[in-house]
This record gives sequence, C-alpha cells and structure tokens, in this order.
Amino acid sequence: MPEVTLTGVAICTLVAFVAGVIDAMAGGGGIFTMPALAALGLPVPVVAGTNKFAATGGSSAATVAFLLRGRLDRRVALVGGCCSLVGAVAGSLCLIQLGKVDQSLAKGLFGSLLVVMALYMFFRPRFGGEDAYEGFTSRTVRVLVPAGLLIGFYDGFFGPGTGSFLVFVMVRLLRFDFVTGTGNAKAMNFASNIASLVTFIIAGNVLWMLAVPMALANAAGAWVGSSLAIRQGARFVRWAFLLAAVMIAGRMMWFVTTGA
Repeated sequence: MPEVTLTGVAICTLVAFVAGVIDAMAGGGGIFTMPALAALGLPVPVVAGTNKFAATGGSSAATVAFLLRGRLDRRVALVGGCCSLVGAVAGSLCLIQLGKVDQSLAKGLFGSLLVVMALYMFFRPRFGGEDAYEGFTSRTVRVLVPAGLLIGFYDGFFGPGTGSFLVFVMVRLLRFDFVTGTGNAKAMNFASNIASLVTFIIAGNVLWMLAVPMALANAAGAWVGSSLAIRQGARFVRWAFLLAAVMIAGRMMWFVTTGA
C-alpha cells in the first residue's frame, strides 16, 4: 500500500466536496472522486471501498434533505432501495473476487449509454418538467425491481454514473419530475452504497485516513447540492443532469482514448 500524504488527503477531501454538490443534483460524483483516489496509486478494491465510504456520506445527507422537504416518494424509495441493496452486494463481491475491471471496456460502454441518455433527455424537454407519476402500481414494481438490481450491481461493481442512471429511470420510466426523481434516486443510491460499503469493510478495503474526511466533505457538498436542487426546481435539475451526464461520459471516453 503506497504512503498517503496530508496533501493527498486534502486534495481528495476538496474533490469529495465538489463531487457531493454535483452528485446530489444529478448523480455521477464518483467520476471525480475515484480518479483522485486512483492517482494516489491505491489498489482498485481499496479505491472502490474508500470511495464508497465517501459516497455513502453524501447519499445519506442528500436522502435526508430530500425527505425532510417532501421531495421523495417513500414507497418507491423503500422498494427500489431494497433491490439496489441486493444488487450492490453481488456487484461488490464480484469486484473483490476479480480484483480489477477492464476499465476501457467498462468506461467505453457506460460512457456511451450516458451520452444516449443525455441526448434523449435533451430532445425531450417535457420529460421531468412536471410530475406525471401514476402512483405505486404493479408497473412501478416491474420497473423498480430489475432497475434496482441491475443498477445496484453496477454501483457495487463499477460505480461512476449510478445516480444518473437512477434519475433517468425515475424521470423517463416512472415519470417523476426531476426534483422528486432525484430524491428517489438518492435513496436508492444510499441503499446500494451501504450494502457495497459493508462488503468492502468486511474485506478490509477501506483506507480510513482518506475515507472519513472525504465522507464528511461529500456529505456537506451533498447537503448544499440537494438544497440548491430543491430551491431551484425541476428545470434547473434537468440542465444539471444533462451537464453531469456529458461530463461523466466525457471523462470515461477520455480514459478510453488516453488511458489517463
């Protein structure tokens, strides 16, 4: 394990705060924190575990913020959260067993998916502007269960962009407005973060001297970001989502092209 300096801790903590602000509004904070951790030369499972601890701080703060302001559907959050929790455990165990991921393949694939999502939302400006959710029906369950399991697995195994994928499901498939959809996505993301975090802790893949300050900074950033999203409304969050999706996809494609 390489030695981590106080400068490295300070930089990662600052990055975690910025990532928390962005992640609370649109998802994708991990695309900033994971490269910062990887730059320290840490093993992949330790990067993933430490990042997951930081992300859990942010997703918990954002979930509480959306819940307190009534911008979260509790039944959707509960059912979706349980499914994403199960999926995240499976994904984390797979990563621990493999020890590494084909970064170029994964980032090329999921970066392309994010571009498609962003383009779809850009050319469908009416989606997410108003809440058209039809209530907790059998269709809601049919959407939540596979989405929670699959995206939860992705979060435990790879991670970056999880929040954006969840927001897309909430807005496009369940027809929530962007603010409530983001609140539901944060709750599901919190569940998957907790599940995979416990798995990483048991496996000894969390570097605490980095994880704790990053989690506090990420939580502070998430509170700022979620408060801003709720105050500014669905139109603002829609553009934040599009910008975040493009930034995440661009970062993934840059890695595929340059390896950096």
